[in-house]
Amino acid sequence: MAPGETVFRFAAEGIDLEFAGSEEFVEKQLARFQPFLRHAVGGGDSAPAASPAAPSAPSAAPKESLEAFYAARPLREGRGAIQDRILLFIHYLQHVQGKREVSGDDIVWCFQQLGIPEPKNLHNALGILKRKIGHLQEGSKRGLYSLSPEGITYVEGRFRTR
Repeated sequence: MAPGETVFRFAAEGIDLEFAGSEEFVEKQLARFQPFLRHAVGGGDSAPAASPAAPSAPSAAPKESLEAFYAARPLREGRGAIQDRILLFIHYLQHVQGKREVSGDDIVWCFQQLGIPEPKNLHNALGILKRKIGHLQEGSKRGLYSLSPEGITYVEGRFRTR
C-alpha cells in the first residue's frame, strides 16, 4: 500500500470488493456502491456507511479480532515460523472473517496490523506452502489462495483453532 493510500475491502457470500487510492477516490466509490453494499449486508436505507479503513470483512463484524486470535496461539520462532504465521493468517481471514480466498495483500495486511515484519519474499513462501508442502490450494484467480484440506488439518491441530 502506498503512503497516504486509503483501502476499502468488503467480502460477503462470494462477493469481494476492493477500492484503493486517494481518500477522495475511495469515498466516491463508496458513495457509488452504497446501495449495493447495503443490500449485500441485508440493510435498508438506514444502514450505516461502510468505513474506508475496514479490512476485508464479511457482513457482520469478525467474531474475534486479529490481535486476540493471534495472541491466543503461540507460534514457534526460527525455521518454519513465517510459514506458520502465513497459514494462521489465512485461517483467520477465511474462518473468522469469512473470506473465501485470500490474496497476498490480505496476508500483508495481517502482518501490518500486528506490527510484525513482512516476509522478504511472500510470493516464494506461498509457492512453497502450495507446491512443496501442500497446505495451500490455488484460488479461483491467479494470486488468490485458500487452505487445502491438509492445511486446515495442520492449522487446526497445531493451533487448536476449533
